[in-house]
Amino acid sequence: MILALPRPVHACNFQAVAHSEKPAMPRLTSRDYLIHRQFLREQWEEHDGAAFTDLPMQEQRDLHDYYAPAVPFAEKEALAHRTAMTKVFPSLPQKAGRAYQAIQAAVDGTPNQTVDTYRDETTTVELIAGKRRPLRVTGVARPKIDHYRLARVLLALERQDTDGKLLARAKKIGRRRH
Repeated sequence: MILALPRPVHACNFQAVAHSEKPAMPRLTSRDYLIHRQFLREQWEEHDGAAFTDLPMQEQRDLHDYYAPAVPFAEKEALAHRTAMTKVFPSLPQKAGRAYQAIQAAVDGTPNQTVDTYRDETTTVELIAGKRRPLRVTGVARPKIDHYRLARVLLALERQDTDGKLLARAKKIGRRRH
């Protein structure tokens, strides 16, 4: 008795089939890029970047690097910036696209895995005035370091840390990370 076995499937054949079955991800047109950039500029300028706090720092950096929402570019300058960033960092458009979808979901109030996970990670329940209340602390990534603002924060921290406990705790955390 002879059994007819199917031909073995080679990895390269399988990949070709897998790619042909998935719809291709649409490319971001220049028009769509400018629309996304305008949305992000509005969030940055008119709302002081509040929507950015719903994203982890790296996703915020990706948005700043690719879309430059804090920079008042003309359309041609924005498109030239996009081209330059894509040439230097080929994976940046994909990363920034995911971050854009997340920030848009946060603004619209629709579920998004990135936003929901980050909110869960940055929210804790603390005892405040005798009641357990949720507490969330996040930050906004600025495109450039504001040295004046950083100096003010460090001076305020120094003034508040009269007994040295905050500095000792920071050193302890720093040793754990290294």
